[in-house]
Amino acid sequence: MPDPDVGTATIVYEDADGITEREVENDDIVYFDDHWLVKVGENDDGDDVVRRIPRERVQYVERSIDELEKKVEGAIEQAKEQFGWWG
Repeated sequence: MPDPDVGTATIVYEDADGITEREVENDDIVYFDDHWLVKVGENDDGDDVVRRIPRERVQYVERSIDELEKKVEGAIEQAKEQFGWWG
């Protein structure tokens, strides 16, 4: 069950069984190198198991607004630091 403090993301994608919809914590999904990387569990050693889903197979990804707001605020703060803007 996703942690409500982190927020959630829902990804809908095509796989071998058809269309899959998966809800995960925002921290467990990332877009990298034309693939969505989604944590799908843990192995016996406690390591994360991640599924790489090519972007062409993803129909959509929805994320909680709170997470989007944090990312935008973080990007603004990073730009301020980079350009020497303090306000």
